[in-house]
Amino acid sequence: MENNMIEKITNYFVVNELIKDEDKEIYAYGLHQGLLILINIITTILIGFIFKAVWESILFIIVYTPLRAYGGGYHAKTEVKCYLFSIALILVVLLGIKIIPDTDLIILALTEVGGIIIWFLAPVEDSNKPLDKEERIIYKKRTGIILTTEIIITISLLVLNFKEIALVMAISIFVVSLMLVLGKKVNKD
Repeated sequence: MENNMIEKITNYFVVNELIKDEDKEIYAYGLHQGLLILINIITTILIGFIFKAVWESILFIIVYTPLRAYGGGYHAKTEVKCYLFSIALILVVLLGIKIIPDTDLIILALTEVGGIIIWFLAPVEDSNKPLDKEERIIYKKRTGIILTTEIIITISLLVLNFKEIALVMAISIFVVSLMLVLGKKVNKD
């Protein structure tokens, strides 16, 4: 059904001369990826709604996604496994947000440990997405910029006594670091 819908959309683009016929496959891939991202965002917010943690789920997406995009890490082998893993991940994250105390020490520890792991490991490439030397340099730099920005924001929120928000950010950073460690282990085997 999804492929049929994407094919109809790309055919419409070609017929109406919005894209060239030879670019149809690229646009189909982009639409497919965009749909997967949209489904993951909606699922995450729905799970947040069920757990009465909508803003937390949205903040998790905002903090986690850019850091993960450039930092890399573990990737499931199929789209279905990826989706199921993502659901499990958001469930664990939201549960963690509910049960982990938002003390200064815990927030700083999660941020520091996660930040150090990300700093030294990123980018962790996947067998499906190998990086050349130049891409590794670019991804490392972008990961560093995003990580530094997120750490500064997390610590600033902590200083301003917005501990709940700081905890969500700290957990997000820490979860990215776990994904990098898992990615290193899986890719090594």
